[in-house]
Amino acid sequence: MKFSLKQRVNGLIVLALIGMFISFPFQGSFIGGLLFAAFTAATIGGLADSFAVSALFGQPLRIPWPRWMGTNIIARNRQRLINELVDMVEHELLSTDIIAAQLKQYNAAKVLANYAASPSGQLAIKQLVTKLISDLLKISNPAVLSLALNRLFEQGLRKTEPVKLAAKLLQWLIDSRYDAVIVKELSKQLKQFVEQAEVRQFVHEFIATALRSYERNKKGRQFVNSIAGLNADELTDKVMAFASKTLTELENGEHAWNEKFRKQLQQTAEDWEQPGEGAERWNERFRQAGQFLLQRVLTEQMVEKWRVELIAQLDADKQQGSSGRFKIWLEQRLEELLQRLAGQTELLQQLNQYVVSSLNAFIERNHRYIGKLVRDKLEQFDEQQLIQLVQDKADKDLQYIRLNGTLVGSLIGMLLYLLQALIGGLLS
Repeated sequence: MKFSLKQRVNGLIVLALIGMFISFPFQGSFIGGLLFAAFTAATIGGLADSFAVSALFGQPLRIPWPRWMGTNIIARNRQRLINELVDMVEHELLSTDIIAAQLKQYNAAKVLANYAASPSGQLAIKQLVTKLISDLLKISNPAVLSLALNRLFEQGLRKTEPVKLAAKLLQWLIDSRYDAVIVKELSKQLKQFVEQAEVRQFVHEFIATALRSYERNKKGRQFVNSIAGLNADELTDKVMAFASKTLTELENGEHAWNEKFRKQLQQTAEDWEQPGEGAERWNERFRQAGQFLLQRVLTEQMVEKWRVELIAQLDADKQQGSSGRFKIWLEQRLEELLQRLAGQTELLQQLNQYVVSSLNAFIERNHRYIGKLVRDKLEQFDEQQLIQLVQDKADKDLQYIRLNGTLVGSLIGMLLYLLQALIGGLLS
């Protein structure tokens, strides 16, 4: 059975009291007197400190002691105790300097980065961002959203030079050789289109109509055409063969038009990069085209359709296999962003400085609320609850006071007895 510190101190005082009674008959001898003095002083010291400790919380032995005895200290000094506790917390334990020093040692950005890099952190951030966007879309008004998007894009068009953006896009296409890819794909699709029977039939009818219109029942022209072999069937074969050959060469990058097209794109990109009236005219054309498209794309009905679709995709449950493409795309972008964030040392340092400075400013503005919070909490306690709070928090230290009083009292009792014996021996 394990005894508490209070029980052990009580047991020690009882043992000292018993030892005092046992050694009382033998106090005439040196050893008996020494033990009697030690046990007596220990008992007195332990009981005195026990009285002092009990006086903090009430009336020792439940006796209404006079006020000058200093009993029931906490109850009589309740407001003073609260004021002292508030002052200690506000100006010593949690002063602005101490909090600032602790925040300076704390790398908030590193903690955030580690959390964002962890699987649980990434999942929580994804869920938070997804829910935030979904909730914002749910409370948004399609008409207001359409108007805001139109104004946003129109302002962007007015404040930027679209022709320079287009020039950069063209240059990127050329440098990445995507212009050849575009020409190849267009040529391939056109070749498949031209080789269709319906197209051949259309060309044949067009040529036949043109020949009939040219001849107009004139024998001379008919004779020349027959000698030259200019009939609809042969001309159709030649036209279709020429078209197929040209498109095949374009697809394979072997036609002269390929290089000509590339040079034309390069020249256009360079012209758009140069300031002047020509570039400004193109800017205006791009702006007008952009506004024309925006007015027909960002309509209230279209925005409402997109809003409903995005909400459905964001609220889709991935566990049930119904997660939308937008939600998957958003989560992938967030994951990439969080992974890049972990490697941005300079950015993390700036973020940490911002977090620490913001917290310090917040604490300086609201530091008084720490004391107010402690005071409000303590004011809620009645007399018995406050006594119990102090007793719970300081009981161990108070028991050590009683223990020290008992042990130190015993030592002082023995020293005084030895001193008395020494003086008595010298005088005798």
